[in-house]
Amino acid sequence: VGVAGAALLVVFMRRVRLPGESLYPLRTLAAAGVIYGIAAVAHGSGFLAVFIAGLALSDLDVPYKRQIQRFHTSLASLAEIVVFVALGLTVNQVDLGSVWSDAILIALILAFLARPIATGPLLLGARLRTGERLFVMWSGLKGAVPILLAAFALLEGVGGAERIYGIVFVVVGFSVIAQGATIPFVAQRLGVPMRTVYRED
Repeated sequence: VGVAGAALLVVFMRRVRLPGESLYPLRTLAAAGVIYGIAAVAHGSGFLAVFIAGLALSDLDVPYKRQIQRFHTSLASLAEIVVFVALGLTVNQVDLGSVWSDAILIALILAFLARPIATGPLLLGARLRTGERLFVMWSGLKGAVPILLAAFALLEGVGGAERIYGIVFVVVGFSVIAQGATIPFVAQRLGVPMRTVYRED
């Protein structure tokens, strides 16, 4: 569904002109909703379909691409803030005392074993130095999606959802604090240059 939706959307985006540039980001947002809905009706994963469609469209040249990217970046940042606020408001509903040891063990396995094994082979074809590959294996996206998925389990009353939510809370906390906070240090140790970039119109 994601691949087919992306293929149709790119044709639609290139051939159908809209009266104003502000409508182009809204069209992609509506398309994401349609792709999600079709995948859900087909008993598939709407999240996965939209994710795949986004990947398929990311490198393509379409009209007003910069405005579309800026809109969705802002929307993603807002959504992440909302998810983290929701996490803070709901974490008192679960007992973290019983999940600490399991959650820390899972977080360590994800950080030092699962992520390197998953990303390492994918980076073999990339023109990156060894330090840059190790940096990508250590860093990465932190946070909002696992919280959202765990919240769905909690809302649906799935068995053991409270325990899952507690584990996700600890794992995300470890990821944000331990991995996120150490990114500048790791970059320096691995020889990956970092600088502040100011984006202007």
